[in-house]
Amino acid sequence: MPKLIDSLQSQRVGLAFSGGAVRGIAHIGVIKALEEAGIRPTVVAGTSVGSIIGAAMAAGMQWPALAEMARSVFWPRLLHGKMLEAFCAEHLPPTFEALQLPFAAVATVLPGKEAIAIKRGPLPSALSASCAVRLLRRAVVREGSRLKDGGFSCVLPATACRELGAEFIISSDVWEWSSLLRSLGHSPNSQKVSRAYPAHYRRALSQTDIHIQPRIPVSGYLPGATAVDRLIAVGEVATYRALESRVGQIAA
Repeated sequence: MPKLIDSLQSQRVGLAFSGGAVRGIAHIGVIKALEEAGIRPTVVAGTSVGSIIGAAMAAGMQWPALAEMARSVFWPRLLHGKMLEAFCAEHLPPTFEALQLPFAAVATVLPGKEAIAIKRGPLPSALSASCAVRLLRRAVVREGSRLKDGGFSCVLPATACRELGAEFIISSDVWEWSSLLRSLGHSPNSQKVSRAYPAHYRRALSQTDIHIQPRIPVSGYLPGATAVDRLIAVGEVATYRALESRVGQIAA
């Protein structure tokens, strides 16, 4: 692994966080493992719950602070737009410009359902738009556009990382649909089932250099600190597994 770490020192590393509701707490374990491995991303992008974790990381929060933040909130409350914006105001800087790292929050523009990577201006409304889940939330109006959850158009924002200047992209993927398909033996590389994966997801994989897929236990869906710790643990394990696999590919 030292050779991999050394090779990344000279590259602009991007970290993309997928959507995935409460499963997104596993992103914190990914951050933990990367910190411990000495890998320091310089640009960050997030979709839906990944936008919350990504913004916190871009604000300079390290994994212990992120874990404490996750334990302090009942996550279903964040499905409410005003509560989410209040949460952002409490824990995060007010604007993108106040973040320590370049960051993009991905949302979906209505009615065309095109992805937009928000990179400037007020942070709470951008994260609220990225998390505006279909049926449960109204669209967020920002700069004249109606925006909904980024997962509709770009659930894994690797392309947004590339647009921020990343040369090497690590994607943390907790999307439930892709996890389900893989558990059934359906790979996105298989010609027979590739269309089961949306084009925006397959495009994100083509931009990804290290793909991390935490295996989320059913117990991770339960509220409480114990479930948070389990989710962080599986994110950490998946990250080390993905790093070791990358090292094996380089050696081969």
